[in-house]
Amino acid sequence: MTRLFDEAPSSTSDVAMQWLMDDGIEEGADLSLAKMTVAPGVTSEAHRHPDCSEAIHVLCGRVEQRRGEEWVELAAGDTILIPNDTPHQTRNLGAEPAVLMIAYSSGSRIYEPVT
Repeated sequence: MTRLFDEAPSSTSDVAMQWLMDDGIEEGADLSLAKMTVAPGVTSEAHRHPDCSEAIHVLCGRVEQRRGEEWVELAAGDTILIPNDTPHQTRNLGAEPAVLMIAYSSGSRIYEPVT
């Protein structure tokens, strides 16, 4: 299944997306920016974006970030790039919510769940 704009995590309280910028907010934005909050012990849905890359910056907390087949541990201040069409997901390793700033190279991302 492919979705535009509607990122699955925005529909649960365990993983929340606050959209700050995309083509739906500002026509022709050509980028997307969101703040993502992941509850303690939660892992987001595995997915990919075939039309854009994604930069993830950890504002607070400690997470493991899946990028393809590898898992990379990140803490506040760390940033990782997810190339386009690469399966990825985020796991909160801490006892407090993790907060991440996420930038996409497209204003109208395609979201494809990975099984």
